[in-house]
Amino acid sequence: MRRPLALLALVPLVVVGLTVPAGAARNGGFSNGGSSNGGGSSNPTAGMSLVFNQGFSGSTLNSSVWQTCYEWYVASVGCTNYGNGELEWYLPGGDQVSGGVLHEVATKTPTQGTTQAGASEVYPYKSGMVTTFGSFSFTYGYVSVVAKLTGGTGTWPAIWMLPENGTWPPEIDIMENYGSTNQIQTTVHWSSANLQAYANVTSSANLTNSYNTYSVLWTPTSLTWYLNGKAVFTYSGAGVPNTPMYLLANLAINAVGAPSSSFDIQSVKIYQNG
Repeated sequence: MRRPLALLALVPLVVVGLTVPAGAARNGGFSNGGSSNGGGSSNPTAGMSLVFNQGFSGSTLNSSVWQTCYEWYVASVGCTNYGNGELEWYLPGGDQVSGGVLHEVATKTPTQGTTQAGASEVYPYKSGMVTTFGSFSFTYGYVSVVAKLTGGTGTWPAIWMLPENGTWPPEIDIMENYGSTNQIQTTVHWSSANLQAYANVTSSANLTNSYNTYSVLWTPTSLTWYLNGKAVFTYSGAGVPNTPMYLLANLAINAVGAPSSSFDIQSVKIYQNG
């Protein structure tokens, strides 16, 4: 999902990739050294303690936990991620809580925002996002998010992590979806040379029909991504982050499509050793 380019070094990105079914032997793509192996369905939280446990009861977000804009913007004014050419302007109203679920709702409504230079600009969509910046960050552990994808042209929901100190990279993308009903992408970005390792994972089930669990196990030497408790991709190499990171979840729009869509999040849990 990456931060705005003005905040990054402008460097070439060289990657290779492989699309794999969620139930088969797994491999992924690398832009540098690393290794990947398929995994089983063993319990990655064994011996860990639950250190972050957030559901979405009531009708409003818990503002002591969740921010509604990127750390480098003012939430009440709104924000977007300029570096990706996105079409949405995030506003607090895009985060709607009901029925024990956070609904990040994107609507095709012309919305006043700004360009990266600060000039006035109207965005064709408004949407919602949340982050734990300033309230919770951690180094190493297991992140588990129960969510339902929206699917459809132009939708780009993501669950990801950024360093608490504001640098980039690294970045861990737990799940990104580009409008597909059955495919997600998992990625780790690292180094000033903008290197990354990733896997495209195809599910036999329609991920927009029900809630599914998207997870990552982050250790000092490896990252393993899970879909519904089954390991789908493992990276081990120099790109494993070692700095405190916080969580983000958002519904971006990268092409004109449906007049309304919703990325629904039921719960967020984080476990750590000790």
